[in-house]
Amino acid sequence: MNQTDKNTDERQTNLKIERAISLQMEEIIPKMQELADSYNLSNERSPFRNVLNVATDPGSGIEVTKNYIRYQLGRRGANRMWQDTADGDTTFATALVEKIEELSTDAENIVKSIDSNNPPNKDQIQKVHLRLMQLYLGNLARYQVYLAKEGGNN
Repeated sequence: MNQTDKNTDERQTNLKIERAISLQMEEIIPKMQELADSYNLSNERSPFRNVLNVATDPGSGIEVTKNYIRYQLGRRGANRMWQDTADGDTTFATALVEKIEELSTDAENIVKSIDSNNPPNKDQIQKVHLRLMQLYLGNLARYQVYLAKEGGNN
């Protein structure tokens, strides 16, 4: 296989992955909305833009983003929504970190669906997981703006 064929195969794989991510987001977004609706996220001041900035920074990653969310929970003067508990036990920050971790299963399934003949590539899974997390947080930021505009969770 020559270099042109390899580049073509790589582009085709990337397009398949992007399409699979888009399809998977159709299932992930309602679950994200369900999580957001379980907590009081109607606060006017949204902390999600900062989290999204961390998540999309080229030198960042999944663990850095999760650590930043945990930092927000412990930080003095942090937005109260991080400490909100839906069930009286689990904080929103903790639940969000758990949801980010669960996206790894979606990432693995996406990579497996693209090439079921070969074992999943760990680097590819990591890249897809990162992309899913970024999309998840971006959609969460937009949904929180909606909740703030509506004045509460419905």
